Amino acid sequence: MKYLKLALLVALCSLTVACTAAKQNTGTTAASTEWRLKSLEESFLNFREEQRLQADTNTENVEAVNEKLTVLEGDVAALKSGQTIMDAPDTPDSMADAPPKGWVTDLKPEDEKWVDGQKPNGEMPMAQSGEDKPWSEVPGAPATIPEPKVIKRETTAAKKSAPVKKPKTSASKAMYDKGYAKYSAGDFEGARGAFDEFLRKYPKDKLVPNALYWKGETYYSQKNYPQAILTFKEVTGRFPKASKSSAALLKIGMSYDRVGDPDNAIFYLRALVEDFPKSQPAGLARKELNRLGG
Repeated sequence: MKYLKLALLVALCSLTVACTAAKQNTGTTAASTEWRLKSLEESFLNFREEQRLQADTNTENVEAVNEKLTVLEGDVAALKSGQTIMDAPDTPDSMADAPPKGWVTDLKPEDEKWVDGQKPNGEMPMAQSGEDKPWSEVPGAPATIPEPKVIKRETTAAKKSAPVKKPKTSASKAMYDKGYAKYSAGDFEGARGAFDEFLRKYPKDKLVPNALYWKGETYYSQKNYPQAILTFKEVTGRFPKASKSSAALLKIGMSYDRVGDPDNAIFYLRALVEDFPKSQPAGLARKELNRLGG
């Protein structure tokens, strides 16, 4: 009878151990399946985000090509109009009133070679007609010679010295910078309000992942860890390949640790190390895993 009780006790212990192991395996399998589903969902979201970015890039390229075509059309129209560019003349102003070449200006009536009605070199004067002479005297050079209109070329030095206009900051970037400035100054409520306004007005802007991340940081800084977890998960769920996704995974793990849930903390820190092994947050995640024994 004693041996029978002992055998029953051994069988009962074996059954209990088997049930416990089955539960653990079931839990591990469920966690693995859930993570695979999340990975597939993140891959799909990433594919859609890449499609959107590619469409935006194509639109920008088309706009740039149209601008270049407009400039080229303007240049062709200017060439067809026949506008010429000429350099300024190098003739000094003192030569404007100079007498025509060949005139003798240094002889006087009392000089030996002066002869009325003929040139100083002794040549015979030309025959004179009896018609009226509208010009009784040889006209001199005009008082002023109108200078041709000069179109000056813009030199390379002048182009370099011209002030370079800085590109204007877009309205979305200004609103994002406003929120980040408030966060840096410790105004977490004001920063969160600015980021919420940015996300409402510009839901497709490229800075949306960053705005969501810093919104999560406002909750984390105020030790509102549950809300921080939800916001950081929105970053990793909607933008799994964004630059802020690795930092968001780190803060998810640290937030779970702060609320006393080390299992979830280890889970997300391991996911960070596996998905972004060379990132800076991954180095911090390894330290946290060593501390947590994961």
